[in-house]
Amino acid sequence: MDSDRSRTYPPQTALLYLELSVFWFALSFLWAGMITIVMQTLVLQMVGDAKKDLYLGWTLALGALVSTAVCLVVGTMSDRSRWRVGKRRPYILVGVLLSVPALLWLPSIATIPLLMLDFCLIQLWVNVATSPYQALMPDTVPKAKQGTASAYMGLGSLLGQLGGLVMCGLLIREPGGLTVIAMTFSVLLVVTMLFTLWRIPEQPALENPAPRTGLFETLLDSFRVNPREYPDFFWLIASRFVINMGFYTVTEFLLYYVRDTLRALDPQTTVAKIMIIATFSGLIGNFPAGILSDRISKKLVVYISSAITGVAALIFLLTSSISVALGAAFIFGAGFGAFQAVDWALATNLLPNRDEAKFMGVWHIAFTVPQVFAPLVGGIMAYIFNQSVAQGFGYRVVLFLVLVYLGTGTILLRPVRERVIAKG
Repeated sequence: MDSDRSRTYPPQTALLYLELSVFWFALSFLWAGMITIVMQTLVLQMVGDAKKDLYLGWTLALGALVSTAVCLVVGTMSDRSRWRVGKRRPYILVGVLLSVPALLWLPSIATIPLLMLDFCLIQLWVNVATSPYQALMPDTVPKAKQGTASAYMGLGSLLGQLGGLVMCGLLIREPGGLTVIAMTFSVLLVVTMLFTLWRIPEQPALENPAPRTGLFETLLDSFRVNPREYPDFFWLIASRFVINMGFYTVTEFLLYYVRDTLRALDPQTTVAKIMIIATFSGLIGNFPAGILSDRISKKLVVYISSAITGVAALIFLLTSSISVALGAAFIFGAGFGAFQAVDWALATNLLPNRDEAKFMGVWHIAFTVPQVFAPLVGGIMAYIFNQSVAQGFGYRVVLFLVLVYLGTGTILLRPVRERVIAKG
């Protein structure tokens, strides 16, 4: 039974969906620039060529593990909160404000242990805000409209990625550039957080019907999930997890692939070109996919987007030409844009009708944990084949893994049964 009928939602307008996506734009801006440009560049500067893959893998893995635990715990706390200003707002506010010192510390770090520590702090506080924020979508948008709203979230994500990559690509090698990057991340998060708190309506949570539990019981309940109770939702998580393994394998090793496999003379600029092209083509695929997902099978959109992305990965794997790689980036972006649009829609379609932030935190695992395993698996494979065959060959092996991930993720989606939502 759809609980939407028992809820009161604000008027459903394009402006509401756009406003919901503003903070997602800032988060995408942060993580695209941080993971794809900043972290890869800093690790390379600190340890050099020989061990960059391994240290990048461990650094990103530690941060993503922190992110996973925080999203589960804070999501559950948010669902049970009874704040007068709402269940989500206090966590969004505190998380963003406490992330600022960690971001501003980044330019002064010169060693891998401190880089790992600061990256974990950034993941900690940003994700204190992220998990409750993600629940604003099911809180404010009925399921019948979530495909369209998801397209706006995808738009925010793609534009954020473009902005973060362009800014970081242009500034990372400039004197004082990292300081400007850290300040921009901080200002953008604070401004979009304040905008979200101002514009997104949230009811007082004083009469929250969720169980009243102590801190220890809440912590335990954060990790108490039963896949048998919601099999379709957890099949979706498994599929999204594996597909994201493919996406993050591409993005987290993109700089090293361009530098060592394609032998680009200016790898940072080439990476920026690839990501800009992919983002623009992603915008082409995003809105049609999101809007269609309210009208046709969301699974079908995922199948098509994964196939398109797989074609692009195969071209990346086989080519040694930068021009061909730029063409593959266009194909990759179109598939990724369609996937991002329907990704939110399918998750909220299958989301249990209780503990929304907790289960969005569980769904978020399929976003964060691939950031743990993709660099670990990819880094080890790249290191082995770069050392045993030739420098740069390891990244072709890594791209073969991408094809395996995409195919496996598509197969795992097959058992999922979408909910049929009554229109009107």
